[in-house]
Amino acid sequence: MSDTVISAKHISEIMHEYVEELEFKYQNPGKLCGISTGYDCLDYKLDGLKAGEVTIIGARPAMGKTSLADNLTYNIAAGFYLAHQQNPEDDKCVVYIGLDLAPKLFANRLLALQTAIPAYKLRLGEDLEENFEKICKAERAFKELPIYYLIDVFEVDGIAQELQKIARQKQIGCVFIDYLQLLGEEYQTKEDYSLIVMQLKTLATKLNVPIVVLSQLKRELESRADKHPLMSDIRGIMRNQNAADNVMFLYRESYYIQFAEPRKRKKESEEHYQKRVRQWQKRCDETENICEIIIARNSGGFCGIIKLHFDWATGLFWEEKR
Repeated sequence: MSDTVISAKHISEIMHEYVEELEFKYQNPGKLCGISTGYDCLDYKLDGLKAGEVTIIGARPAMGKTSLADNLTYNIAAGFYLAHQQNPEDDKCVVYIGLDLAPKLFANRLLALQTAIPAYKLRLGEDLEENFEKICKAERAFKELPIYYLIDVFEVDGIAQELQKIARQKQIGCVFIDYLQLLGEEYQTKEDYSLIVMQLKTLATKLNVPIVVLSQLKRELESRADKHPLMSDIRGIMRNQNAADNVMFLYRESYYIQFAEPRKRKKESEEHYQKRVRQWQKRCDETENICEIIIARNSGGFCGIIKLHFDWATGLFWEEKR
């Protein structure tokens, strides 16, 4: 009988690895198993972004999914920088793979986050005189942040090769991909990206890093009365909806409310009409700058909804500290 490599693990080995995780939590109470997202409420639910896991962030257009990815990239890179300052051997980086975003537009979005200058003003060159010192200060700060931007790679195999090149010089700590439906030409005609997510899962395991991939959602969602996304809304995930370890959706009620301003009905009294307008305005005010993060699937167990504040002009997400 020829010697063969057995890929199966004995339960004792698996149990030992799991107990090691529990021992880590026992010795480090409150410390995350994964990488901090920079948002305590999200970290509590996910226990951080864990190595070897794939997380999908899905949303319809204008919900802010790319902005959230920008914020996570910045927060994680800032965390890596601080860790490196404390321990020079801890030298991780974030790799952002922009399949639909030009490099200068990526710079525009991150600069808006750092300076709180609306992205559209930066693009149009407005108010530069009064803000240029702030812009130059932000540029200097970005020289310290371990963020690498990768473009023009649309196959998972190609991404793997490029990441391996980066890994020879810098330890990769987290990968972002924007977005799923632009990956893998051979699958696009089939409208099934389940296999691509599974390939990303293999890559995340091989590199021992978390991979976060953005995803479009189906247009049919817009025809529903309740527009909160569901797992079945992920565009092109048909064979295996459990291919990803974690799935999060973004939903902004304010986006839909702004297009639903009441119109006066036939034979409706002015008093009743104005009452409906006041109710609509109140709801606009209550939901303004609020984004729901719906955790629909979580390998760690916690699902549910958390709320972050979101400023559309700068792309900044933040949470209220208690």
